[in-house]
Amino acid sequence: MQNELSSILCVADMNIANAVDQCLEDLALPEVFVQHAKQMSLTDHHGFFGLRQGIRLDERRALIYRFYIPSVYEKGIMRRITEAADLRMGGRGSIMAQHIDHRRGMPLSFDTEKLDRLCGRADRLMNEEHALVSCIVPRGSGDSLARAMLELGICVPVVFFGTGVGLRDKLGLLRITIPVDKEILWFIVPRSGEEIVEKTLIPRARLDVPGQGFLYKLFVYAPVVNLRVRTGKRTHAATMEQVIAALDEVHGSSNWRRIGSHRHKAAQDDRTVNTYGLFFIGEEDEAESFRKIAMECGARGATLNHLEMRSYSSIDHGQAMESHSRELCDIIVTRDVAENLQNALSDAGFFNGEKSCILKTFDVEMPSAVFHR
Repeated sequence: MQNELSSILCVADMNIANAVDQCLEDLALPEVFVQHAKQMSLTDHHGFFGLRQGIRLDERRALIYRFYIPSVYEKGIMRRITEAADLRMGGRGSIMAQHIDHRRGMPLSFDTEKLDRLCGRADRLMNEEHALVSCIVPRGSGDSLARAMLELGICVPVVFFGTGVGLRDKLGLLRITIPVDKEILWFIVPRSGEEIVEKTLIPRARLDVPGQGFLYKLFVYAPVVNLRVRTGKRTHAATMEQVIAALDEVHGSSNWRRIGSHRHKAAQDDRTVNTYGLFFIGEEDEAESFRKIAMECGARGATLNHLEMRSYSSIDHGQAMESHSRELCDIIVTRDVAENLQNALSDAGFFNGEKSCILKTFDVEMPSAVFHR
């Protein structure tokens, strides 16, 4: 199916995971991929007698829910999850939608009668006013990057872990200089703030040096974004994220949060490389086959993440949720490599209706400083 599905990403604090699960069960979604993560914030650290000793980096466990739904239900499903989990309350999480191309093996069936009744149908959302900046660095390097973003007050970083494959295999003995364990950081920011994120992360993480990591961005519709950059004792009637949300509503967008000017926008556009993202989800052997074919087609590297696939459509009263292990393999390539790879996957029978794999493809942008051919 091409251009008919939307990808929904929901980052939920572990304390509201049950509410999200119940909502997904009510919607009878047949396929949801769940991944463990953490949301970062700053908190005041107090010592003896309540004396303030500084600000420390704090983390809260979270889950990332990924699922694909017909685009006509995009708005209604996000609204129901937001209301069920009270997601707008500061610190709980974020939810966003991404428009994608989508290919799969076995077809997916939705209870459209239930979705019509609970969510209703609406036109596809097109106002992608937020950027999801994804930064992949060696494990252990993420805390300093998260702190930098939090101190700027731009966003709440979402962090999870993966494994880097591909590039190291081509370097011979030099592969020992590139750690296999990776830390993936998400920064969900208004499009007006993406430039300051890139300018902060690239030199700090040395992303312009091959093997140190890379960064790319895609554009999403995000009706709810976690803005609680600082936790601790509340000293005012309204929290900062409540003030920001109110100003967003007054101004009609988040453009008022713009940092700096657009005087150099044209130059910034010249420094951006248009690339293509391919996210493949399948069983372990399917993900390994995908990786090998991708490397043969010219991809330089990939990142592997472990997911849990849940089915919320076959749960009877008192029955345990059906769950399976899956692997997510994601690569960022040029368009010609992406086209060759998709043709090779079709020739290999990945989408013949027998395999359970999924391929999500979408446009991404990458700063030329971190695009190493």
